[in-house]
Amino acid sequence: MRLVLAGGYDPRVAENVEHKQELEALAESLGVRGQVIFKPSFTSEERSAMLSKGLAVVYTPANEHFGIVPVEGMYARRPVIACNNGGPTESILDGETGILCEDTPEAFAQAMLQLLADRGRAA
Repeated sequence: MRLVLAGGYDPRVAENVEHKQELEALAESLGVRGQVIFKPSFTSEERSAMLSKGLAVVYTPANEHFGIVPVEGMYARRPVIACNNGGPTESILDGETGILCEDTPEAFAQAMLQLLADRGRAA
């Protein structure tokens, strides 16, 4: 199993660069660097491959407007884990097309564990 962190990255934004470096260092310190793939940018074909092969789509922005990422995930028949606020509440049916959770790392981790425990739900 691998975690793919994809998109949302602009190398011209210092905060993006710093955050990516922090995540890479964290993965290294936890000994999971080999299981984490960083895809700061990707082609349409790569996006399609990630969506078709992934277990789920995790969309973390809180209070985000209507985001296209959850819709793309559902189009690919993948459950979407997202914050229970903002745009995702308009497109994700909690417990049916995904999981809406609080915008905390712990809540996202719990939602991911739920899908791992019930892989049929993520199929």
